[in-house]
Amino acid sequence: MSPTAQIFLDATAILTIVSGTAGLLLSLGLIFFPERTRRIDAFLSRNYQLKERLAYFDQTIRNELFIYRRPALYGALFALGSIVTLIFLFFQLDVQRLLAALHVQDTQRLLWEMGLEALVLMGKLAGVLGVIIGLFLMTAPGRLQRIEKRLNAWIATQPVVDRLDVFNQVVNVFSFRHPRLMGSIGVLFSTALILLSLSNFF
Repeated sequence: MSPTAQIFLDATAILTIVSGTAGLLLSLGLIFFPERTRRIDAFLSRNYQLKERLAYFDQTIRNELFIYRRPALYGALFALGSIVTLIFLFFQLDVQRLLAALHVQDTQRLLWEMGLEALVLMGKLAGVLGVIIGLFLMTAPGRLQRIEKRLNAWIATQPVVDRLDVFNQVVNVFSFRHPRLMGSIGVLFSTALILLSLSNFF
C-alpha cells in the first residue's frame, strides 16, 4: 500500500474515532442525563443566518483588464512559477526531513505528516493546473476567457441551504421520549465504530 493511501486510511480512522467518541458521550448523556442533554440540544438548535455573512465572498474579480491585455507575458510567468513550484515539491521537499527540522513530538508526528502530505498534494495539483492555465494563456487566451466565463455561471444554492435549514422535530421528540433506548443504540453503534477504527492501527 502506498504511503498516501495509508495516510488517508489513518486519517479516516482518526476522524471515525473522534466521531464515535462524540456519539458515545452524547448517548451516555442521553441515558444518564436526559434533561441536561435536552438543554444542550436546545442551545445548539439555533438558526444561523449564513447568507448575509457569505455575501461578501460572492463578488466578481475583474481580471480581463490586466491579464488578457498581455496574455503571453502573464501566461509565461504563470507557467514558469508553476513549474518552479512543481520542481520544488517533487524533487526538493522532503516531508520527513521537514518534520525532523520542526522537532515534532512522536505523539503528534502522524498528524503533522498527514497535514504536510495533504498540503504537498494540493500544491502539486495547483502547480499542474497553473502550467495548463499558463499554456492556455500563451496559446489560446480567447478560448480560456470563454471557458472562464462559462465557469463563472451563477448557480442557485439557496434551495439546498433551505432544505438543510429545517429542524427535524420528530427525531428529537422520539429521542427524548425514549432516552434509554436511543442512548443504548447510540452507545452500541459508537462503540462498534471506535473498535473497528482502533483495529486499523493494530
